[in-house]
Amino acid sequence: MKFLPDRSKIFILVTILSISLISSSYGFANSDNIEQSVFRITNFQQRPNWKSPWKMKNTTKGEGSGFLIDDGFILTNAHVVSDTRILLVNKLSSPNPFLADVVAIAHDSDLALLKVRDHDFYKNLTPLKLGGVPDLQSRVRAYGYPVGGHELSRTEGVVSRIEFGTYVHPGIDSHLLIQTDSAINPGNSGGPVTQSGQAIGVAFQSNLNLNDVGYFIPVPLIKRFLIDIKDGTYDGVPEIGIETSPLINKHHRKYLGLPEESGGILVERIVPFSSADGVIKTGDVLTKIEDLKIDAAGMVNYGEQQVAFYIEAENRQIGDHLKLQVWRNGNFEDLLLKLEAPPFGEEMRNSYDKRPEYLIFGGLVFIALSRNYIHSPGNLLPPLAYEHWYREVERPDTRRQQVVILSHVLPASINSGYTNLRNFIVSKLNQEPINSLSHLDQMLKKIPSETEHVVFESKWNNLPIVLNLKKSLAQHNSILKNYGIEESSYILNNTKNNY
Repeated sequence: MKFLPDRSKIFILVTILSISLISSSYGFANSDNIEQSVFRITNFQQRPNWKSPWKMKNTTKGEGSGFLIDDGFILTNAHVVSDTRILLVNKLSSPNPFLADVVAIAHDSDLALLKVRDHDFYKNLTPLKLGGVPDLQSRVRAYGYPVGGHELSRTEGVVSRIEFGTYVHPGIDSHLLIQTDSAINPGNSGGPVTQSGQAIGVAFQSNLNLNDVGYFIPVPLIKRFLIDIKDGTYDGVPEIGIETSPLINKHHRKYLGLPEESGGILVERIVPFSSADGVIKTGDVLTKIEDLKIDAAGMVNYGEQQVAFYIEAENRQIGDHLKLQVWRNGNFEDLLLKLEAPPFGEEMRNSYDKRPEYLIFGGLVFIALSRNYIHSPGNLLPPLAYEHWYREVERPDTRRQQVVILSHVLPASINSGYTNLRNFIVSKLNQEPINSLSHLDQMLKKIPSETEHVVFESKWNNLPIVLNLKKSLAQHNSILKNYGIEESSYILNNTKNNY
């Protein structure tokens, strides 16, 4: 056996020390402070019954993770704490849970802040500092409490992609997210992803179609959320409101008269009532956003990365202004756009932490069309899908404030012949257009007492629904009693609306 010369021993020692220092630089050497500040969250939640909107489903138990940041706040995911009845927080290896409350929640970006009621909870805990956007291929570590165990889990991986993608919790919102091969399992949600001893994101979802692929919410979106709630109200992530296509084809660019050195993407559609409506035009070529040049694929330089140009909008607040440059009619034009929330966002994204709006009249159960309703079993029908997703695309400016649905009928003598009706889209009441569920409520209350019939019409059904007004009012309370319903309606902030 050969002995290594002293120089070789020194080289190996230096190499080992270098590896140790590299690990320490990513925050993997001394993680005690991090581990003490990562918590297990138990949520006893209760969700609405969308088929019988006056009812709630049974209480269920969900688990996730969270971590301490400044001012005693625990940062976690919205989906970990939504629809809560009781929230419990456990510290590392502690069997005693602490009661906590949600103090701010952002369903569109799947973030939430909690505070523990007992001040003793915070003794000897160090808040995690927020870092920046990590480099591609850099190593990260995820902390959390995967379902099935009460001990803290630590998994390591690398950053493999930084891009815009759909957030599962709201269902429609796309934001910046970071992909890693560090395991993000159920229960890990809400835990920190760390690097250099700092939190660089919140673990929040995985890809069920791919192995070893998880995602975390990056710091820019977290900081935007924290700034948004400073006034005590969460306003949401703004949206420009345009659909675009890349301009990679040089012949297309020449056809549009674009200068050779110019980048830019083509604006194909303006979303009605959005930030862009009335400012940007279909056919514009968007070439700059703020001071960033947009390339032919719609990307901008964001630090060391290239990401979609939308990043400049999502880092801002509703009401902020955004500078744009477009190529229009053979010239560059500077535009100023005021950022607004996405139109129809409440109906289009998944709903949490609130009851469904509904209205009962003559045993007919009316409900506002929403993502939750259309995704309930048996409701994904062509007319509902058209009204929910496609009307505003195919026929701009024709969508009503809310689409009102007769979801089903509570059988009674007054509504005989209609008891099998389901998902009847209601367009008019006594020949007057219906704009929303609250509008329908007011219309019913204002019908003159001498009116004989109440007629509900639909653009999707040739036969109207006809009820006798006096008999409907006379049977109203008995119908509610027969079906064990205490409230005849729940609309916006109104809890009871009796006829």
